[in-house]
Formats: sequence, structure tokens, C-alpha cells
Amino acid sequence: MPNNPHPFRSGVPALPMGRRSVLPALCLLLLLAWGQPGAAQAAPADPPRAPSTVYAASPALAPGAITVHPYGQLQQSDSLDDYDTSPAASIADPLEPWNRFWFHFNDIFYLYVAKPAYNAWVFVTPHQLRSGLKNFFSNALFPMRFVNNILQFRFLEAGVEFGRFFINTTTTLGFADVAKGKKTIVPVDPTGEDFGQTLGRWGIGHGFYVVWPFIGPSSVRDSVGRVGDCFTDPFFYVYPWELATSSELALRFNALGDVLPLYEDLNSAAVDPYIAMREAYINFRNSQVKH
Repeated sequence: MPNNPHPFRSGVPALPMGRRSVLPALCLLLLLAWGQPGAAQAAPADPPRAPSTVYAASPALAPGAITVHPYGQLQQSDSLDDYDTSPAASIADPLEPWNRFWFHFNDIFYLYVAKPAYNAWVFVTPHQLRSGLKNFFSNALFPMRFVNNILQFRFLEAGVEFGRFFINTTTTLGFADVAKGKKTIVPVDPTGEDFGQTLGRWGIGHGFYVVWPFIGPSSVRDSVGRVGDCFTDPFFYVYPWELATSSELALRFNALGDVLPLYEDLNSAAVDPYIAMREAYINFRNSQVKH
């Protein structure tokens, strides 16, 4: 007889010798099966995504989901719903609540005030007149483009800008872009250079993101650049200031046809238009600086 005739020892059920020898083998088989490639494994943790410093529930746009290049083209990926990739690098946005307020204000203004007014302007104004005013305004801003090309040591581009200004001014007083189809020694962005781009060429970063009422998205660097652009804007020297301000606002309003379609595309393409606008703006300005 065994030394301990009782079926329990210290509260643990006694197992026959056959079962004791099978149990370790069974455990080993389970461990081997768990380590096979087909076995269920813990899913890797999602990479951290921080599209918003304030609104944590906002979705992160995949890198390259929305891309705005110089010359005003908008490109978007096949699916803007794929948010499982690593987050795109974004500008610091410490003023996000304030920026979102002005973003929604501008959204209402552009879609419900500026757009209907511009559509009415298009309806009552011949295309030739609108195109002529647009060309005149672009030609009048030649000093801004010329000076900033000089400041960036882009002397060939400055020469192209001067040649275009000379041809357009002497032929049509700037109301027609006669030099548009002319071949140039170097390619020049039709939107031209501004002081914000010049600061970027000098190695100055964006700082943080800012949204201004009526003006729209910007950054600390580009806000400083807008102040600098005032000194190369011919309308800045027109007297009285009421005439200068009203003239420039009217000419900028006439050019809204280049802005509204792109703005509406961004609003309709993204889950969070604020983030889409922020990423598209920074991408666009970076492309302009590198161009």
C-alpha cells in the first residue's frame, strides 16, 4: 500500500502516474502550437497619432492624402479614409481653439457671403473685364515679386519678372498678359515670390500655425512676411488710404475665382476640413519655398 492512503495530499488532487507523465507533454504541445505563425498573436499597437492638440477625437490624415503644389493644383489620394499610417509631420498649433473659431468664421464668410457675391459679380460682368482686372492687379504687384527674387539671389527669375512687366505694361498697360506664352530662360512660378517665401529661403521656419479673419491660414513667418510685403505693394503708397484699401480689396475680390474652387475641394474632401486646410497650406508654402 502507498504511504498515504488518502486521495488528497495538501488539498491537491492526486493524479495517477499515467496522467502525470502526459500532462508535461500536453503543455509542451500547447506552447509549440501557440508559437506557430498561424496562431493568434497580439495585434501591434497603433502608432501614436496627434492630428489635434486639443480635439483628440479628430482623425489623422494619411501622409500625402492632400497635396497642394505651386500653380494651384490640388491632388488627393484614392482614399482619404485610410488613417492607419504614420502621422504626417505638422506645424505646431498651440492656438488651435482660437484658430478653429476663425476658421469657421472664414468658412461661413467665404461660402455664404463671398461666394454668392462673387457669383453675382460673374453674372453681371463680362469675362474680358474680369480677366483684364485680374491681369492688371497681377502686373501691379510686380515690385513684390521682383524685390523678393533679388532678396533670394534669384537674379535670372528677377530678370524674367522685369521682362514680363515691361512687355505687359508697354503693350496693354497690364490689362492683358501678353508675355504669358513667351519662353523664358528659367521657369517662374506665376504666383510669384513674396517676403514669407524669402524668409523661408533664408532658413527661417514657420513658427506656429495662425488663422486670420478674412485672410485665412498663415503662420508666424508668413504673417511677418505679409507685413513686409506691404512695403513693396504699390497700393500701400496710394493716398488717401481709403482709395488704396478699397481698390486693392476690389481687385482681390475679382480674383476670388482662383481661390473658391480649391477651398471648396478641400472642405469636401476631408473628414476634418480644419486639419486638411492646415496640412494643405503648410505643404503648399513648403513647395513654394523649394520651387
